[in-house]
Amino acid sequence: MWGYLLIAGLLILFALWGGTRSQSSSVSVSEFWQEKEKELGEKKILSGFSRYLGGHPRFLATSDGLLFLMSGSLWFENFEKGPNILGITPSFEKVIFGIPLSQIQEVESLPEKELLKKDVGRELWRRRRLSRRPFYLAVKYQDEEGEKTLYFDSMIDADAWKQELEKAKNSYAPEEEIEKGETCPRCGENIDPDFKFCPYCGCRIS
Repeated sequence: MWGYLLIAGLLILFALWGGTRSQSSSVSVSEFWQEKEKELGEKKILSGFSRYLGGHPRFLATSDGLLFLMSGSLWFENFEKGPNILGITPSFEKVIFGIPLSQIQEVESLPEKELLKKDVGRELWRRRRLSRRPFYLAVKYQDEEGEKTLYFDSMIDADAWKQELEKAKNSYAPEEEIEKGETCPRCGENIDPDFKFCPYCGCRIS
């Protein structure tokens, strides 16, 4: 019995220690979004904890992170987790990509039974669903490489994402063409000089 109590006590200490570390290095939510809006030059419309299921040519693995809709683009970004209660830091692959609203062709609230028919459907059996209802967000877009569809499971209802994305697209007014010479070093697309990540391929610019 005393052995179990000792183990439980150690686990609690590790948890408190990890929580203290994360609090000391945390950034407030308002500061985070102020930085994002400055970085992208756009206003935040909607955001929520989500799971990327697949569809992007550069990122094949499922990843949990933040899906956020800005006034001119849709983004997904994951974040490195700190050590667990045992002090072990899990392996991490940075995933970040953005899709300009001008490239989005269709947004769909996809029933689970339909998603199971697709390649990304096999991921549904491995993790507990985030959405309260068995519906997933499907975003079809067109770029220079062709047509693609991204799939997400989100804590925000897929219908809410669909509504906000369609509203943002309808009110989106493309800015003047970016001056030539500001291009992504990886994919070669024209990008805003203030961007820290390329919205087309996710490459870090600075």
